[in-house]
Amino acid sequence: MQMKTYRGIQRCSRIDYADAESAFAVTLCVKPRRRAFVTSPLNGYLVGEMKRLQDEGLWGVLLYCIMPDHVHLVVNPGPAGLSEAVRRFKGRTATWWRESGDGTHLWQDGYFDHRIRGAKGFEEKCQYVLQNPVRSGLVARPEEHPWSGSLAAR
Repeated sequence: MQMKTYRGIQRCSRIDYADAESAFAVTLCVKPRRRAFVTSPLNGYLVGEMKRLQDEGLWGVLLYCIMPDHVHLVVNPGPAGLSEAVRRFKGRTATWWRESGDGTHLWQDGYFDHRIRGAKGFEEKCQYVLQNPVRSGLVARPEEHPWSGSLAAR
């Protein structure tokens, strides 16, 4: 498979990152993996920004999980593509962080993405994301984690 490099991150050239029929698992990490997401105001702002970008048609957030030092998302990208949605999310939240936080950089460069294939792959990735707070010892059961959820229309 051909690979292209964008800002030092390899991306598969055959994947359409603007395919609303596809779901992608995305992980965004805090720089340098410090525990930044531990307050309700910041976490609430992150969820609000996810929703604003969804309302703008940049993505559909099927699942999110905010961990202290990273964020997991399962999304359908909008017509502008996954990279544009992530760029706007990181940009808006980084600006808020600089103004409201400690003034340091919030995000590591780039992000990790994985195209989810099939119903079984979707279920496995969602379970992985939901179990993340349990594996890290934050909660005993996934439903106890206050910063996991979905913005999908019900």
